[in-house]
Amino acid sequence: MIPARYAASRFPGKLMKDLGGKPVIVRTYEAAKATELFDEVYVVTDSDIIFSEIEKHGGKAIMSQKEHDCGSDRIAEAVEHMDVDIVVNVQGDEPFTSREGLEKVLSVFNETDAEKIDLASLMTEITDWQEISDPNCVKVLTDKDNFALYFSRSPIPYPRDKNVDVKYYKHKGIYAFRKQAIMDFYRLPMRSLEAVEKIECIRYLEYGKNIKMAISNIAGVEIDTPEDLVKANKMLAENSPKTVNNKFRNFPMVPKVVFGQGSFNQLLDILAEHKKENAPFIYLVDDVFEGNTSLINRISLRFNDKLIFISAAEEPKTSQVDELVKNIKAEFKNSPSGIIGIGGGTVMDLAKAVSIMLANEGSAADYQGWDIVKNKAIYHVGIPTISGTGAEVSRTTVLTGPTRKLGINSDYTPFDQVILDPDLAQGVPKNQWFYTGMDCFIHCVESLNGTFLNAFSQSYGEKAYDLCLEIFLGNTLSEEESRAKLMMASWHGGMSIAYSQVGVCHAMSYGLSYVLGTKHGVGNCIVFQYLDEFYPKYVAIFKEMALKNDVEIPKGVCENISEEQLEMMVHIAMGMVPLWENALGADWQSIITPSKLKKLYRKM
Repeated sequence: MIPARYAASRFPGKLMKDLGGKPVIVRTYEAAKATELFDEVYVVTDSDIIFSEIEKHGGKAIMSQKEHDCGSDRIAEAVEHMDVDIVVNVQGDEPFTSREGLEKVLSVFNETDAEKIDLASLMTEITDWQEISDPNCVKVLTDKDNFALYFSRSPIPYPRDKNVDVKYYKHKGIYAFRKQAIMDFYRLPMRSLEAVEKIECIRYLEYGKNIKMAISNIAGVEIDTPEDLVKANKMLAENSPKTVNNKFRNFPMVPKVVFGQGSFNQLLDILAEHKKENAPFIYLVDDVFEGNTSLINRISLRFNDKLIFISAAEEPKTSQVDELVKNIKAEFKNSPSGIIGIGGGTVMDLAKAVSIMLANEGSAADYQGWDIVKNKAIYHVGIPTISGTGAEVSRTTVLTGPTRKLGINSDYTPFDQVILDPDLAQGVPKNQWFYTGMDCFIHCVESLNGTFLNAFSQSYGEKAYDLCLEIFLGNTLSEEESRAKLMMASWHGGMSIAYSQVGVCHAMSYGLSYVLGTKHGVGNCIVFQYLDEFYPKYVAIFKEMALKNDVEIPKGVCENISEEQLEMMVHIAMGMVPLWENALGADWQSIITPSKLKKLYRKM
């Protein structure tokens, strides 16, 4: 619901002002629709002008039957006789409303304290004192669990002691209500605090309702003044659609790497120069090594260092990252000297994500996407014990979040140090060895056949591809040689997609993993065997590899899924825009449709 009042006191008629060729209110409506999060989107207004404009652009509008003092009252009247569970209030003057922000505010209703929550809203940290003191900027104070204590146009808390480190949060005008909460609001009279501040959510606090605040890092412009409108037009121009394939990409690489049998023994010497006083190293280790004294005894914990065993039975989750970060912060006063990930792709992705989140506010889910991370991660080291994923070299850490599976893709994600010791991959089960090896093979195929391909990607991709053929189709390599070569194939495959992208298989595998929890390497293999239309030559080679290595790829995993599960798979896969653009070009949506993806998933 988007409440829209024409006669705004500070900037009359602002919702009908031009923003890049369309009225502000139309931009806001289209932004809310584009998120695809809602069953219905309405503008609720007292203005014939706004009502007509929304309908002219193909939208849905509801005319208020009564006069109202605030947007929540206007929405309550509109939803009173609707059969709805959650009602979301998006302010009409926020045309840059994003899916990420809305997902964040909706996700609180899935948290452990959801039963206590009457409504949820967003806040974002602000540091500019001019903005902090601006009465047009509503500030919010919260308790330790992020429940709102008070909202004000004044700077709260007031910084009487300038030496105290305090954060200020700006309230963003997005609310998610349980229907009963907004109907209670509608029937309760305004009290003095709301009246004096002219902030409607104060009414909820005055009557004992619980408002859970979620932190959003998404920047935008609320249009309260003519100056804001100028900023918004400038932002819209700057953010006009561009393809995701930048011609020149200035990306970071792992700055230090050591390779060779027994190189794991260099770890303590490598870490020594990064040790900070009273700051531990945190080792995240695959729990397959729990009880494996031959490896654990070589780690040699010192002072207050800590070892945490990590289960790789499931794909890494944003909630898992958040829990690890919370526990580390609770146990140690000082930020760790570094995070060391020892394991496969799951453990290394978690190590990268934890190192990022120890230096950034909020939840890991806030940073799923491209180049959202603001602060440099703490020092982190990757030590793979199985090869193929490329996680040791990539600029992403793939996580399953509340609403999607997506990486934290940033310049701060790559490891500061990698140790490649082929001996650590001894004893990996045959099927697991094959699945992760095929992840590398598929990386190469998708990079070498993508529209983003250039000589940089090609040189790495071709080498990794040739190594995969030698390892999985050749007959001349010893186990020791295969371990070393797959470790280097993984590295080269990861480097190939650093300046390129993956493609169809990974996009669809993400959907499979999000809904069914399928492990990444297995999911890629399940999907790839049905992609003859896109990679015919390579699907045939893949099947030959599976046959030679006596690995049977799972079938029938989607045989009994519900229509709802299928829709979610398609939704997750379709959201992987850079992958589709690399695979099929900028007009990929004319080739890939939801119905086509459904047919492919049903084959699996």
